[in-house]
Amino acid sequence: MKKITLIALAAASLLIYSCKPKAGSTESDKKDSLAAAEQTSPTTAAPAEQATNTPKTYTVTFTPDTATLGKKKEAAVKIIPVSATDLSDPDGKSQGIELVFKLSLTNKEKIGGNSIGISPSDFRLVLDNNTSISQTDGGYFSAQPESTKESESNITYRIPASAKPKALNLFYDETRASVQVELK
Repeated sequence: MKKITLIALAAASLLIYSCKPKAGSTESDKKDSLAAAEQTSPTTAAPAEQATNTPKTYTVTFTPDTATLGKKKEAAVKIIPVSATDLSDPDGKSQGIELVFKLSLTNKEKIGGNSIGISPSDFRLVLDNNTSISQTDGGYFSAQPESTKESESNITYRIPASAKPKALNLFYDETRASVQVELK
């Protein structure tokens, strides 16, 4: 019985001795070793996964970026690209593209003439499958004679999955202009 007790005491003292901090170790050394252990843990894969969840964006090019409209060619509409973002579900499957841009309207009428108003709801985006879609967001705005005004709100189109925009048809005062659209 004495031998078992002695062996148990020796094992307990070895266990206690091995768990004690070594001489010269400080609290900062302990923190550094804990930080190193955390860096090698599998939780560091999370930032890499977040980077892959960023939506795919496209560069939008309108050619030409300015169109002249109106029976007396009194309206110059410039298209200012804002963004084109791929819309995808949580599984990564594409749900389409959201195309966003602004307009700048220049009224070429002389002072004393009429103001010009543009309604983006009259515009149509032609897709590569030859279907035309209308905007989902954006509103009417106008410019006074001999002035330029930028639309306050963005004009937004939701392009269906597996389709790409081909052209944007602009309409004003029974006139029409077509602007080519390219996503890169």
